[in-house]
Amino acid sequence: MRLRRTAALLLLLTAVGCGSAGSPGPAAAPPAASPSASPSAAAAAGASAGAAASDRPSDATSMICNPYFRQELAGALGTDIDRPLAPSWEKRVYSCEYHYPAGSMTLSVKELPDPATALAQYDGLRGSAGAVTDLNGLGEAAYKRADGTTVVRKDGFVLTVDVARLPETFGTPPRSRADVAVMTATTVMICWKEHSS
Repeated sequence: MRLRRTAALLLLLTAVGCGSAGSPGPAAAPPAASPSASPSAAAAAGASAGAAASDRPSDATSMICNPYFRQELAGALGTDIDRPLAPSWEKRVYSCEYHYPAGSMTLSVKELPDPATALAQYDGLRGSAGAVTDLNGLGEAAYKRADGTTVVRKDGFVLTVDVARLPETFGTPPRSRADVAVMTATTVMICWKEHSS
């Protein structure tokens, strides 16, 4: 039953686009990003550029807090944030908190220099997360924690969708917060795929 529901969410989201520069959205823009457009390109650029790449997130990473993605996520969840996003970039982690009237969730991407380092980071997080449930079809590997938070590894990136501060059910129509996390992570993966093609 749970697998069928997750598969239904994935099918629903395949129709979701990630907007374009011409899409309407709030005026606030995320911090400037490097020219790489996909997770794999960003990982390669990070590996070759060394320290120069560490001063700003890649385009793929900064997408999680840009106005176009925010608009796509609002459409997928049936609700929008009630205050502006305030992205941060520290120690190669780009993050922002999505504040809603009923709670909040945090999206973050850790940029690693290569896929092998990302795998080690992902395995370390998984090992310290307690009981987890593996998720098939998201990135190269994914799991969800007991609180519904979803972690996905893709190329040299580790995405975390932390839903611990959302109510047990959220959105319109109401979904479990675990389903909200999977839906959000799936939307990110779809957007990354669109930008890399």
